[in-house]
Amino acid sequence: MRGRGIYIMKQLPFLRSTQTKSSASKPLISAIKAKDNNMNYQQILKTNDQSEQSNNGFRICGRVKTPLIFSIEKLRAMEAVEADDLLLTCGSGGPKGRINQCRGVLLADIIHRSNVLITDHNDTKKMFIIASSDDGYKTVFSWQEVFNTSVGDGIMVLLEKDGKPLYNGNGPVDLFSAKDYLTGPRYVKELADVEIIMVE
Repeated sequence: MRGRGIYIMKQLPFLRSTQTKSSASKPLISAIKAKDNNMNYQQILKTNDQSEQSNNGFRICGRVKTPLIFSIEKLRAMEAVEADDLLLTCGSGGPKGRINQCRGVLLADIIHRSNVLITDHNDTKKMFIIASSDDGYKTVFSWQEVFNTSVGDGIMVLLEKDGKPLYNGNGPVDLFSAKDYLTGPRYVKELADVEIIMVE
C-alpha cells in the first residue's frame, strides 16, 4: 500500500469542522510527503506529454509560460494533504454525503510549479483560476483566495477518497474545496483543465 511510503511532515490550519461528534484535539488537515526511492519530482517532470495524457492527468493552461500536464505520477510525487470527516453540501445547503477521509495535493502547490506569467506587482490581484471538467462543469477561484486566505489551505486535487484511489488510481482526479461552507458547488469531478486568466 502507498500509505507505507508516507509520513507526517507538518500541521496545517484546521479545516472548518462539520462533524457532530467531539474531536477538538484531532487535526482535520495535515501535510504528508510521499517517499519514493526510485524517482524524484524532477525526473517525473521529464515524462513526455503522450505518456502523461494516457494517465488521464489534467492540464494547466492560460496565463502560463507553457501549458503543462500533471499526471497521477507527478501528483503522487508532490507533497500532499489529508482531510477527515468532511460533509458534502449542495448550493441550497442540503446534505449530499460525507467524505470520511481524503488525500490530495494543494492547488496552490500545483500552480507554484506552473511558471505563471506575472509581469507586474498588481497582476495577481486581477487573476482568476477556472477549474473545469470534460463535461463542461466549471468553477472559479480568485488568485488571492487561493494564496491569501485560509480557504486556499483546503483547495486540493484529490488522489484518494475513503482510503481508496480515485478511479482505481489510473483515471482522472477530482478537485475539492474542503474549507468552503457549502462544499458541493466547487467540487469538480474528473478535472480536465485548470486555466489561469487575468482581467484587464
